[in-house]
Amino acid sequence: MKTTFSLIAMILLGFASQAQSMKPDRDARTVEIKKIQAMEMAFITKELNLSPDEAQKFWPVFNQYRNELKGMAGERKVGDQLERQQKMLDIRKKYREDFTKVMSHERANKVFGAEEEFKSLVRREFQKRQAEKNQLEPRKKGF
Repeated sequence: MKTTFSLIAMILLGFASQAQSMKPDRDARTVEIKKIQAMEMAFITKELNLSPDEAQKFWPVFNQYRNELKGMAGERKVGDQLERQQKMLDIRKKYREDFTKVMSHERANKVFGAEEEFKSLVRREFQKRQAEKNQLEPRKKGF
């Protein structure tokens, strides 16, 4: 696990140094998002121990799942927070069944944990970089 975290941290640091040399525009952001998505694919593939055949079947289903969750998260009609969370849970349950068509039930349950673990790694790395950036920048007076 430490090796995985170290590998991800080094990759993220490499991307950060590249991003700093680029103009902070929409294209650079798109490139960074694609890099993070590629790292997520590698991370989840490794965590679930997917064979090449399983990966080929899994990723289209996972991408559908992700798109459906994004669509749900973007809906502003759902005003009640609990109702919104329930709809997101229903989506996860639906796709857990789809994942079991590709892999064992046990590994299908691990999809969501691996997804959350990757998000947590990225979040911690981002916070670490923000803290480093704040230490490097002199404080602005008056605010």
